[in-house]
Amino acid sequence: MQGEVQLQPPDSQKLSDSAPLLATSPSSSSSSDHEINAEEDLESGGDSASAPCCRICLENDSELLEDELISPCMCKGTQQLVHRSCLDHWRSVKEGFAFSHCTTCKAQFHLRVEPFEDNNSWRRKVKFRLFVARDVLLVFFAVQTVIAVMAGFAYMMDKDGEFRNSFNDDWDRILSKHPIPFYYCIGVVTFFVLTGFLGLVLHCSSLNGNDPRMAGCQNCCYGWGILDCFPASMEACFALVVVFVVIFAILGLAYGFLATTMAIQRIWQRHYHILTKRELTKEYIVEDLHGCYTPPKLDAEHEGRLKMLKLM
Repeated sequence: MQGEVQLQPPDSQKLSDSAPLLATSPSSSSSSDHEINAEEDLESGGDSASAPCCRICLENDSELLEDELISPCMCKGTQQLVHRSCLDHWRSVKEGFAFSHCTTCKAQFHLRVEPFEDNNSWRRKVKFRLFVARDVLLVFFAVQTVIAVMAGFAYMMDKDGEFRNSFNDDWDRILSKHPIPFYYCIGVVTFFVLTGFLGLVLHCSSLNGNDPRMAGCQNCCYGWGILDCFPASMEACFALVVVFVVIFAILGLAYGFLATTMAIQRIWQRHYHILTKRELTKEYIVEDLHGCYTPPKLDAEHEGRLKMLKLM
């Protein structure tokens, strides 16, 4: 009828009121699922980030099957665990007391002594000689690089070749016809002159000011009289410069031979010590303390041996 208000049943009204809620419930459940998955991802990521790793190589696992993570000292947190192979390599190459002590917390390692028979001694000796030869060649190539730079600078200063062509009538005219050997010889002479000059300066600076030998150094450094000969004759000054170049070149040869001998001896000793300590790491094994550090006790005989080798 007209004018009558049609009322909906209460059940249909409830259904219409709850319909929007029922329509959005799948999306809300999916969003809650996404949140749960995100929380699980964060938890799994946190577990992977907090996985124990080596403090030297920063890896969780090692290429060696029997190389486990150990706790050899009082370090905690990210510095607590280390691979045994990484620690043994560090003990062999690091100078000082790193063989028997932690370089971070300064705690002494618990060393277990085991008999060791080296069946690959010949291989170690070959590697030792190869490492020494490699370092000597590196020093040689470094010196040759410096000489080449000086030769290139001399070539840039004599682009027109006037200085090189001035030796055409002398005994070294054969050398002057070839620019590369000529400027290389100029670089060699310059290198030894600078070496002799720097060696003399370092020798004089190492002496005390009250030392009587300093009088000779002062006369050598300040008593040349080069500036006094300029008004007299340029030829005399040039001859004096040539004399001092020859003197410094001879000193450079002497200082260069001394420095080369010391460098080769240093390289030999360094690799020999590394080889010896690598063999000792197989005999003196670091124990795993599992985070519970106690003061170590080592036999007096082995302690004296390590102290004699300056490893403890």
